[in-house]
Amino acid sequence: MEIIPIGERVLIKPIKQEEVTKNGIYIPESAQEGRKEGSVVAVGKRDDGSDLPLKQGDHVLYGGYSADTFEIDSETYVFVPYKDILAKIE
Repeated sequence: MEIIPIGERVLIKPIKQEEVTKNGIYIPESAQEGRKEGSVVAVGKRDDGSDLPLKQGDHVLYGGYSADTFEIDSETYVFVPYKDILAKIE
């Protein structure tokens, strides 16, 4: 199944944050950093039909409160408006 975002949206597969420190100490979910990081799965287009400057496989940091989370085949994905993409990590 292929999911294609409509409009200026980006489909991201979040990267799970580490639950144990390098020294082996368990970090409870309530104390983990709120950094939102993931891998781009699919990218929509601008309103004028031009491409957004992201591609499948890009590693990004994202923020915002308007992300929609859903699950397909026990995998979690997030739809994020393009304006909430903070940075591309290379």
